[in-house]
Amino acid sequence: MLVLLFFTCLHTADTSAQKRKLFKINPGEKVVDKIPQNEMYSYSGFVSGKVYLINNTYSVAPMNYNALFGEMQFINTKGDTLSLSDEKKIRLIVINKDTFYYSDGYLELVLDDGNVKLAKKTLISFANRQKLGGFGESSQGSIETYGVLSNQSYLKELVANEVITMAKDSVFYIKDALNNFKELNKKTLQDIYPKNEKDLKNYLKEHRVRFSDEEDLKKLILYFKTIVPVRPL
Repeated sequence: MLVLLFFTCLHTADTSAQKRKLFKINPGEKVVDKIPQNEMYSYSGFVSGKVYLINNTYSVAPMNYNALFGEMQFINTKGDTLSLSDEKKIRLIVINKDTFYYSDGYLELVLDDGNVKLAKKTLISFANRQKLGGFGESSQGSIETYGVLSNQSYLKELVANEVITMAKDSVFYIKDALNNFKELNKKTLQDIYPKNEKDLKNYLKEHRVRFSDEEDLKKLILYFKTIVPVRPL
């Protein structure tokens, strides 16, 4: 079996204000076996979904988002579980009442007021790791990078060679005037609302906004709707 040694940093986020869901993996354990299915997947099972392409065609299949792989998976007519490819051709995906976009990863729409779209990217990645000492005791050490486990066939046989903690995090994005999703933070808002920098500063001064908290960000976006009622997106 393959041994988990190191992954390049592909995903970082400010999640200090949010209670993170953590998963401990001991040496010799498979990563995929230690992440609960209800945390790995968005839905309890594969449900009917539609993939709309930019050429105005669409396909229907049982689908589910996998936060460990960072992939949208589907079941084909043979009963095989596969992952969507050619993501740049995807316009959007609809599963149940949820809408997903692809922008360097799958983003789930959490707010659409007609002018502004707020979405989140949910991934399971490294939080820290512990190396085992000479007598089997653990010594805490922070891992220097976060790694997104993104290859399904590789992960099926992947095991840890040290104590590892993985975390489930969400990063939030806002759609700008050029129809691009950008990670939501103070600078992004200043870029999108350049004439309302003072309004933003006052709001952040009066309200504690955690950029990792969905409800805080919804309130912030809706506040901007009251002062900027129409913005072409």
